[in-house]
Amino acid sequence: MPIDERSPDRRSFAFRAVALFVSFAVVAVGIALMVSSHLGVSPADILSTGGAERLGIGVGTMGWISGALFTLIAWSLKRPPQWGTLLGAVFVGLFVNIAIDLTPEPEALIARIPMLLIGLVLIYTAVSIGVATTLGTGPMELLMLGLADKGMSVQVARWGLEAVIFVIGVLLGGELGVGTVLFVVLTGPVLARTIPPCVAYMGTTVMMTPRGLDA
Repeated sequence: MPIDERSPDRRSFAFRAVALFVSFAVVAVGIALMVSSHLGVSPADILSTGGAERLGIGVGTMGWISGALFTLIAWSLKRPPQWGTLLGAVFVGLFVNIAIDLTPEPEALIARIPMLLIGLVLIYTAVSIGVATTLGTGPMELLMLGLADKGMSVQVARWGLEAVIFVIGVLLGGELGVGTVLFVVLTGPVLARTIPPCVAYMGTTVMMTPRGLDA
């Protein structure tokens, strides 16, 4: 049952806004750890690392470019971004550039494996919190929902987007490795278990429907 905005069970707007901004920083650190481990990154970050290498720009800066493109395409599909989507596209890229500059790049595998795993945990935590605030989904998720609105199933839309982004990222020379496989395999099952408790804590309502994610 939807929770009314005035319900005492729902966290205040200010609380959720702060949580959303914290999630921007946390996901940026997670991305930086995965990138610096050189063991593979998510499909979206394969595009960011490959594009950054080709264009000679920061990974976060490439994230701005791809995020803007995803948002514009989603908007054309009549899925306009919320303010959280726009701010996230700006601040996550900024935080990623800062975090990567501050993150060491050890050569020893015994150090890089924990970096990869911690990066995954941080990304999943940040995404779960961000979704639970219901203040704005990420650009890629927004495009996924836009495609779902046109009749495509959410799973097919997600897989299709990741496949296209993966191929383009690899062609650009993006980071590819075991971390990529782990991200693709674990993301669905992990988020299915982490988002519900975060939603319950925030007092919001987020549910999957045949047409997408409703909040």
